[in-house]
Amino acid sequence: AKESKIPRARRTHDVPVDSNGRPCMPLQLGTAMTILSLGTVKPPPNPNFHTDKYIWPVGYKCIRQYNSTVDANTKCDYICEIKDGERPLFQITPADNLKNPEVALTASGAWSAIMKRVNNNRQRQGVGESKTAVSGPEYYGLAYPEIKRLIQELPNADKCATKPLGKGCYKWQNFGDGPLSGPTLSVPVAASEHTFPETDSKESIVAA
Repeated sequence: AKESKIPRARRTHDVPVDSNGRPCMPLQLGTAMTILSLGTVKPPPNPNFHTDKYIWPVGYKCIRQYNSTVDANTKCDYICEIKDGERPLFQITPADNLKNPEVALTASGAWSAIMKRVNNNRQRQGVGESKTAVSGPEYYGLAYPEIKRLIQELPNADKCATKPLGKGCYKWQNFGDGPLSGPTLSVPVAASEHTFPETDSKESIVAA
């Protein structure tokens, strides 16, 4: 007889909320990711600030810890921001090299440039290569279900969605937890999702 599959272990991240039910910032997700600001949603008619899978809020800001571009034997904080323009600008600034940020038109493009710098530096210092393929939105914190849900709660987010909610192309997601409430918001997450979540191929990067 076939053995029944054992359900995959699931975990949650607790999101503290204030008396108005909004998330308290800064928001720590694991050991390497800190959300500083969710930003504001820029709705249509400009179609550049969302895709079918993601909304790119202007002013979104987080800190991601990763290998340094300066010292191959240490990690440093990277300040990841989404800035305004005709299109969103993704800026990543190494905390140990503040005068040399990377700016790109996608999260993947910005992280690709950082990874190339990291690996070039590691080669110069005789250290093995670090990762060469990651998800840009994942490293920006935007692939976390908790963050996706909180962004959907922002004003104008519904206007980015497909009809009948709005005039955009974003596919609205139902997380099944109702409105934000209580001392914490817990969103169950598959244990493997925070490594390589399913993303659009345009948002997966390879740093050569």
